[in-house]
Amino acid sequence: MNVLATSATCLVTLLNSYVAEFNAADEELYTNTIPNSAAAEFLAQSIPLFECPDKTIERTYYFRWWTYRKHLRKTPSGWVVTEFLPEVAWAGKYNTISCPFGHHLREGRWLRQTSYLDDYIRFMLTEGTVNGPRAYASWPAWGTLERAKVTGDFGYATNYLQKFVANYEAWEKGWTTGGMSLRDVAKGLRGRKIKTGFRADRGLFDFTGNREGSEFALSHDGARPLVNAAMWAEATAIAEIAKRSGDAGLATRFTEKAAALEKSIKEKLWNNDKRFFTVLSVEGEHDDVCELNGYAPFYFRMPLAGYEAAWKPLVEETGFAAPVGLTFPARNTPGFDLRIDLSKHECLWNGPSWPYATSLALTALYQSLQGPNAAAMPVGASDFAKLLRQYAAQQKLTLPDGRVVPWIDENLDPITGEWIARKVMIAWDREGIRPLKYRERGKDYNHSTFCDLVIAGLIGVQPKANGMFEVKPMIPDTWDWFRLEHLHYHGKSYTIIFDRTGKRYGGGAGLRVVAGRQVL
Repeated sequence: MNVLATSATCLVTLLNSYVAEFNAADEELYTNTIPNSAAAEFLAQSIPLFECPDKTIERTYYFRWWTYRKHLRKTPSGWVVTEFLPEVAWAGKYNTISCPFGHHLREGRWLRQTSYLDDYIRFMLTEGTVNGPRAYASWPAWGTLERAKVTGDFGYATNYLQKFVANYEAWEKGWTTGGMSLRDVAKGLRGRKIKTGFRADRGLFDFTGNREGSEFALSHDGARPLVNAAMWAEATAIAEIAKRSGDAGLATRFTEKAAALEKSIKEKLWNNDKRFFTVLSVEGEHDDVCELNGYAPFYFRMPLAGYEAAWKPLVEETGFAAPVGLTFPARNTPGFDLRIDLSKHECLWNGPSWPYATSLALTALYQSLQGPNAAAMPVGASDFAKLLRQYAAQQKLTLPDGRVVPWIDENLDPITGEWIARKVMIAWDREGIRPLKYRERGKDYNHSTFCDLVIAGLIGVQPKANGMFEVKPMIPDTWDWFRLEHLHYHGKSYTIIFDRTGKRYGGGAGLRVVAGRQVL
């Protein structure tokens, strides 16, 4: 048996050891289609296998695939991906919620089998809630196109072109929904009705923080960076898909929409004083609250030469940096608060660290560092690696008996690492304030990405629209080796190896990409 085959066998053994560890530590409260007993076999057949010198990152990589597997659900309408494992009251059909839809596509694009997300995208566009009063901000066209760059099946995206157009137009028209920003609460306006949708008077989309998933944020409701950047991404994706389908008129129309929206985002959401993208309120007030979702224009790869100053607060203690995780609002924001107040909502976005926003910011960071303006950025690859390691390390829980187990939940204290929503709901139940509706509601929460941050960020796999991919690792200088096995790309399997000395894997020193037996 050759060295590469031997190493691949070792990675399956590594996977099996992690799955055995996770299964042994798990209280399997809720099961969709693939139970823990089938996890090892499913993952061995479905995911890229990975090893590296940092066991915290390595363990979290396998843990997050292990949890993602829990959320794959076979339904009469095909496969879907859930956010919560228990059936929550605010979900739609089959317990689906559109808030993490974009993250689900980003993470799941690396699965070897395409049927899971093929079904899921179709379901969300035909039966799910991607627009209307119960919808959250999401980016189905852009997410589908990004996935097609990995699978090679651009025909799948063109099949849904008219669905993508109809969804965009529904967002333009808008709907009425309730807001719940902390500014409204302070004014006694909690739950006031806000008209969402495109406002021609300023060329931007109005939306609520609540329906971006950031309940009780410190920022205003109104023209928010995330929803506007997402709609820009949707317009650019629709234009590209229309070109591929031969519809030049539709491509031109959405190219023009994207250009106008980009101009408004840069002119009206860029806060020159804060050097950051912030909210323009419904009433026209320019917000001074910097939030991680302000990195959304970078997440979607909007051309942003000259806007690199926005990256400074990511690594500053007066900005988003904290000992255990990135805060959602910058720490120097008036109203920033980490105190546990049982009279308030459990899902506050006024201070805690949220994996949803962390994964958005870190995706934006790796894409910016891989882009044309990287040299002008005040942060670099070492900052990405450090923040990814911090993100990996926070995904744990200390049990009452002292055992530390892998864990992903809703939000956490960025100073202590304690999972906040979980603590609040347990306290409510214990003190008789509000009984628990769902035991361990946030356990194995599927509201963020991690594996994509390893594959496309740390290892640096950059899909290209022409069917090729580049590899530009952003690993720590201390790493002498890593291996990514069974990377499925355009129907072929690849292995990416870095071996500084050539002694670990054989075959020479440096970075290699192997397709079958051929070194590229």
